[in-house]
Amino acid sequence: MGASKLQQTFIVVLFPLWLFGHGAVLNAAESAINSQDPALVLQTYLRATYARDFFEAYRVISSADRRVRDLNRYMQQRGPFAGFTLEVARKLSESMEIKFKARQDTPTRMQTVINYKVPDPKKLGPLLLNWDPYRLNLLSAAERIQLIESIDKKKHDGSLEMSDGEENFELVKEADGWWIFLNWAAGIKIPLRLDLSKSAELDVTLSKTEIIAQPGYLFEVVLRITNRTDQPVTARIGHLVEPDDVADYLDFVQCGFLLPVTIGSAKQQEFSGTYRLRGTLPEGVRQLQLTYDFRLLK
Repeated sequence: MGASKLQQTFIVVLFPLWLFGHGAVLNAAESAINSQDPALVLQTYLRATYARDFFEAYRVISSADRRVRDLNRYMQQRGPFAGFTLEVARKLSESMEIKFKARQDTPTRMQTVINYKVPDPKKLGPLLLNWDPYRLNLLSAAERIQLIESIDKKKHDGSLEMSDGEENFELVKEADGWWIFLNWAAGIKIPLRLDLSKSAELDVTLSKTEIIAQPGYLFEVVLRITNRTDQPVTARIGHLVEPDDVADYLDFVQCGFLLPVTIGSAKQQEFSGTYRLRGTLPEGVRQLQLTYDFRLLK
């Protein structure tokens, strides 16, 4: 993935510290964007999300998405950079290279595939104090100048370490121009399935076979488990979240079956689990799959 993937490498910093004193900037800054040029809107969004400058990114997001998630919630969920850490990230974002690989336009929609090159935040870690915002923001004025000069030197001599990739985006045409469309209203689809291949003695049903979840909100799943034998059985119920690279974004808030459960002979019991998708889930993710894996314990 593109900028959304790079966001995962950065550290979350304090939201109130960043926002204080910036509230009056939004309207003035908006006038500086040429929203009639979708390429410039896309460039603004990509550079801002790379730099974790989510105040800047939010203002090029479509009005339909803004109605689903306001600025405060968006900022709190994403975890922006602040102070000199933000200044450094913005400086690096200037070196981002973006090329259209494919583009399909209609009068009101644009589907794009872009290739990108961006400074690799992991490889730059040693130079940037491992992206520790507290250490970066405590640097003296002279140390800050020296760090910015080091970045400029790397850029000019071609030694700035880059990573590349591909990303899909959709833009929507509104009355005042083009904006990034993230389709927040659609939520994240989470199909639920059961793996009973190692527990033939059980019948299991789900309260739901699919969840449509909004990041940051809770949802509940109930398992109804029936023991078809004349003896009590104990089972361990595993959670398999796919794809694996985003599995950690699904949190178990409360789960009545993380430990092995015992069901009496010819009995049915219900067990519930409460989950939450993290607000920091990368923007490009539209679906996860949750599988409950049942294993009988001898």
